Amino acid sequence: MWRTLRGDKVLFASTLAALLLVAAVTIGPPILSATLGHTSDEPFPYATDPIYRKPVNPLTKVYATTHEFTDETGYQRAAPPKGTDKTWFFAGADSSLGRDELLRLLEGGRTSLEVAFGGTALAMTIGLIIGMIGGFLGGFIDSAFSRFTEFVMAFPLMLLVIALGTQTDNHLDKITLGFLPQGVFALIVLIGSFTWFYPARVIRTQVAELRHREFVDAAVMLGAKNSRIIRTHILPHVLPTALVYITLLIPVNVLLEAGITFLGVGIHLPTPSWGNLLSTTWGTVLSPTAYDARRATVWLTLLPSLMIFITVFTFNQLGEGLREAFDSEARG
Repeated sequence: MWRTLRGDKVLFASTLAALLLVAAVTIGPPILSATLGHTSDEPFPYATDPIYRKPVNPLTKVYATTHEFTDETGYQRAAPPKGTDKTWFFAGADSSLGRDELLRLLEGGRTSLEVAFGGTALAMTIGLIIGMIGGFLGGFIDSAFSRFTEFVMAFPLMLLVIALGTQTDNHLDKITLGFLPQGVFALIVLIGSFTWFYPARVIRTQVAELRHREFVDAAVMLGAKNSRIIRTHILPHVLPTALVYITLLIPVNVLLEAGITFLGVGIHLPTPSWGNLLSTTWGTVLSPTAYDARRATVWLTLLPSLMIFITVFTFNQLGEGLREAFDSEARG
């Protein structure tokens, strides 16, 4: 595996990029927050324009105070007292509140990836179970699972998730499992419950071919139970396919989280995610906000979109590299 990873420059680069991306959104926020001396939720009035509250652009140094001072009239903004420290806003401010956009981007990435990884794990678990059981047993069970899979695939995914999300928001949003932000568990369940059918179909086809191989026939002749055959003989052969599909499903779920949140159903403020960082600027489809250059900057759209693009591109390249690596090993 290490020789394969070193020999494929695209696979090596995408693996390294994926690891750096995950590290940046998990351990990056607390380290950066401790370095800068503020959190993502602290508002800085001096990080915005005094008239229209337009947030500052990237690479701006602002007064590190959460209190806005006024002159003797009480209406005009005045500079803070001498000696007031300043802090860097490397990605500018996020809104009229003047919060650190870089910290919110990283914490939003952590939320989006929690949804993506959790939804992928749930979808792959369901897909593996249904695909392996149906493909191995065949007959009536396989037909029943196949018809059920096709039935679920017939629903328009986005409309179904939005409809269910509006009904389950009040119940599932409150479930955090002790470490998840509010709303993440609800999206994991919704996305995972309706993205399992493609891995199930792929794995079912592979298992249906594997169950006629000689090593499976030999295990049956030796009296091995079906559960043991699936666990020790079938599962190791489908794991490479499952691993490739995991890396391809993660970016899909990142886009789903952003899309669902942009439609007003997913992660809600104050919890940041890449989806609601975009909806903060543009509103949602049901409640759009007209773009006003006097009150918003292009960075509020560009930076979250760029993070989504980098994530989707990285994991797609990782999946493609793994697929080619496993295909070359199979051919070898």
